[in-house]
Amino acid sequence: MPVLRSAPMTPDTDAAASSPSNDDQSEAFRDLSREMYWARESAARGRMDTPEIRDRLHDFAAQMRTDEAVVIPMGEGNLASPSKWRRQLKRRIWRVMRPATWRYDRLLADHAELTTSLAEKVMILEAEVDRLKAERGDDPPGESVS
Repeated sequence: MPVLRSAPMTPDTDAAASSPSNDDQSEAFRDLSREMYWARESAARGRMDTPEIRDRLHDFAAQMRTDEAVVIPMGEGNLASPSKWRRQLKRRIWRVMRPATWRYDRLLADHAELTTSLAEKVMILEAEVDRLKAERGDDPPGESVS
């Protein structure tokens, strides 16, 4: 099966790709740039602390509960179109297909609420571990367990 390659994402990678002398290096550079681009979002999530994760999950669950109750969810970008007839057609198709997706909004909200409660338990456990470490004198309090 052939490997699909995406186009370079920045002018720097474009210039590196066009140099004839370093073709292998430029391909490796493009591959690395692409991997770094896609890993950027997950790396930012990895640096979040437990209270921030809990807050984001809580907000997501609230948004899913809201979307569950409306026919057209707020901020649905797939329904936008510059022409009026295409926008109306997309909305009609959305309204016909919407009952199939309501269940998933509810399931996503349930999952987010369960994960929020798990994050709250993790916060309690982290505080307990910090307290126990302080009693033993291992580490200063406030350091998170990794």
